[in-house]
Amino acid sequence: MTNPPIQQASDAPPDSARSGPNRPSGIPQGPLGVWIAWVVILGATVFWMARPAILEGGEEITNSAVGEVAVPEGLLVAAPDELMGRVAYSLFSVTGDPSTLSQAEGIRSSGPAGEVAYSILVAAMLGAEAGLETLDDTDFENDPRFELLRPAVASALRSSDGETALSESDAELLRTRLGWFGELACDLGDADAMAIRAADSRRLVLFLGVFAVIFGLAGLTGFVLGIVLLVMSFLGKVRSRVEPTAHHGVYAETFALWMLSFFGLQLALGPLTDLAADVGGGEVEDFPLPASIIAFFASLVVLAWPGLRGVSFATMRQDVGLHGGRGLVEFLHGILAWMVAVPMLFIGAILMVLLTWLVESQTGEAPSPSHPVQQAVADADVWGLLQIYVLASVAAPIVEETMFRGVFYSHLRGLMRTWAVPIAMVLAAVVSSVIFAAIHPQGLVAIPPLAGLAVGFCVAREVRGSLVAPMVAHGLSNALVMTLNVLLIS
Repeated sequence: MTNPPIQQASDAPPDSARSGPNRPSGIPQGPLGVWIAWVVILGATVFWMARPAILEGGEEITNSAVGEVAVPEGLLVAAPDELMGRVAYSLFSVTGDPSTLSQAEGIRSSGPAGEVAYSILVAAMLGAEAGLETLDDTDFENDPRFELLRPAVASALRSSDGETALSESDAELLRTRLGWFGELACDLGDADAMAIRAADSRRLVLFLGVFAVIFGLAGLTGFVLGIVLLVMSFLGKVRSRVEPTAHHGVYAETFALWMLSFFGLQLALGPLTDLAADVGGGEVEDFPLPASIIAFFASLVVLAWPGLRGVSFATMRQDVGLHGGRGLVEFLHGILAWMVAVPMLFIGAILMVLLTWLVESQTGEAPSPSHPVQQAVADADVWGLLQIYVLASVAAPIVEETMFRGVFYSHLRGLMRTWAVPIAMVLAAVVSSVIFAAIHPQGLVAIPPLAGLAVGFCVAREVRGSLVAPMVAHGLSNALVMTLNVLLIS
């Protein structure tokens, strides 16, 4: 008789056999609490996904007299667009292949400033005349942002032949409003400056190559490990260390409460940091990152809810994996878990490309996934970068793994405890991973790769039982992505 993949471990006693302080008591088993929890979970997920669009629509400032969009202060190009342009230009500088320009097409969809930035990139790769033609071929003629930038950019492109000079006021406008793109426009006629840019481009391509090798080797190793794990599970050599629980409904309630508290804390960060700046006399920019780190850990207060519902702390820790497992060996399994997750990330990336193509074919605009941390990296000093690393590589892995691969996953496995183990594991991994990816701010098209990573973390949870390995895998993944962003943007 063939054993099912990843059999259920029998190390932990079933709920009915638990006794003493570890046995839950007085917990209603009716479905009402679970239904309410799921309404909250799905509602909060949809709200958080829609929040960026709601805020973008609400933050647009218009001139009430003429009905035109006002020009905001400061930089008009976002960090993701700058990164896209830098990568495309660096590849062109190294290879001489102008087709790399196609990788920066997404910049144009970001609005008037993106259209102007793209024309500068065209000029740098194909010549000033091509850049001027791109600048003239636009739908933003009447937009005040475009009209503000257009004369200075046109002057910079025309001066690149050395026959005319770019005025100091135009150069300052370009650098202030377009950042890296503005500096590139100012340097087009300066051979020495362009030589320095070529050297920077070679370093950038080197960084990309190193990370491509790291992720490539990790993906290949993870693919082999995944196949070995699957074969061993069919042979009965690997068992699940997640014990499905009958009181899973309490964990559904806990997760719903966490979503409300976590999102509520995030929404309150803006007013609270303003208040802290007023009271403390510091700059507003000094408070958001520390406040975010505190908010992440503060949201874990909801772990007191199972105790209020009759589940002892010891039982809760065992159920959700909040224990050390087999000690330091869990850190090694965390690295292996990250490798297993990388092929799933690649599969998700392929799905993202297909989803992007589908959206573009229907709307005419290609979505460009981005994360607010990219802009934070671009603006941060060394102390700020350290705080970003703590937030992304320590706070987020600990809190998100506790709630998603711990509390929520335990609910899903308990909910499907009477099902065949392989089916329950797959569905629990997919459902928890999709919701995990959906609440991240990269946008809809980025859900598949993020969910792919999360599925890999779920595998670690099943195989190890402890959350240490998923936390290490999550932290390693975020640290590598953060480092790549720092090298490319900062």
